[in-house]
Amino acid sequence: MHILVANNIYPPIMAGGAELIVAWLSEGLVARGHRVTVVSTCGPEMSPYPVETRNGVTILRFFPPNVYWNFDRGGQKPYRRMLWHLRDAWNVEAGRTFRTILDEAPPDVVHTHLIDGFSAAIWRSARRAGVPIIHTAHDYHLLCPRAFLLTKNWQICRRPSVACQLYRAWHLRTARYVDLFVSPSRFLLDQHQRAGLAPRQTAVVRNGIPLPPEASNRQPDSRRSFLLLTRLTEEKGIRVVLQAVAALPDTLDFELVIAGRGPLEADVRQAAARDPRIRFVGYVTGDAKAALLNAAHCLLIPSLWYENAPVAVIEAAAYGLAVVASRIGGLPELVREGHTGHLFEPGDVEGLAAAMRRVLRGDATLPHLAAESRTLAQQHSVDRMVDAYLDCYRTVVATNRSDEVAHAA
Repeated sequence: MHILVANNIYPPIMAGGAELIVAWLSEGLVARGHRVTVVSTCGPEMSPYPVETRNGVTILRFFPPNVYWNFDRGGQKPYRRMLWHLRDAWNVEAGRTFRTILDEAPPDVVHTHLIDGFSAAIWRSARRAGVPIIHTAHDYHLLCPRAFLLTKNWQICRRPSVACQLYRAWHLRTARYVDLFVSPSRFLLDQHQRAGLAPRQTAVVRNGIPLPPEASNRQPDSRRSFLLLTRLTEEKGIRVVLQAVAALPDTLDFELVIAGRGPLEADVRQAAARDPRIRFVGYVTGDAKAALLNAAHCLLIPSLWYENAPVAVIEAAAYGLAVVASRIGGLPELVREGHTGHLFEPGDVEGLAAAMRRVLRGDATLPHLAAESRTLAQQHSVDRMVDAYLDCYRTVVATNRSDEVAHAA
């Protein structure tokens, strides 16, 4: 089977967990003997980007004409962001380029992920080419121009502005081209359906990651260690963690290791300079990331937004870590209170500090953590994810053929 995968960026260009999921899925499909072509974007100065192959995956990148490249959106002025969104509502040139790619090497199915930058014009191109479409949502891009469902003050948005309502209505309308809408969490799927999404079919397919060696090989530090492994942005709750640590008495001996990069890096560095219990290590990957997971006792996920299905929870489970997370979005689907971790109300500094105190004092023991974490990780392996998506591909391809036969008759 030839699968064409579209995501706005693709490794080695990275922004978050979605790119990793797309890459693991694509490479897993190739390992099963399927042909995979990834279509992604690049900056205007990079175009035309040479065709490349990574781990058997063919990658095509182009710049969808706009006022700037989506990956360079940080620091853009409001009027430029508005112009970008207007162009991205329906990028005719991106749709034409995508159709050319489809015609040159027709796939059996198109699987889109993050399409901001391309716009939904690529869905219509696939539909006109007669190729069935699966879309996996990794955030709330179709419902919110900021993709987080948060206000400018980082509060949950419960009353979208008129402009945001128009944005949502348009994007939900364009989703009619999608044959199967997939979500890695039940929560995210429910949010889209409550907003008015009405695709032909829906499915929940859990994200999968390459599982490390057995957690029994772990050698955590003797000193209690919390790990914060995330983008250093407001919606990830970075300030909540820093305030919670500041609220903990100096008599509590522990270490908080913060790994990541983002606009709040200066705040993290300042907090680490003030408090010797905080250690900032910057962005890590590969062996350095594995070493942090091996040494930690507990992962913190203090998110303020409706998290979908963060890869970090599965990584923690694979290494046998407990998780202390916000009770928000899809997190409670992964973190079972008293089994694989503990939950607190999002933004509740004292609630997080109390959970950390309980962990440090041994009041929050999880007697079945090892077994339950191992089970959770195995349910989120790359092989499980590839199996589930292959079932989805076969379903939409078979349905598309049946529709063609019916129309011919």
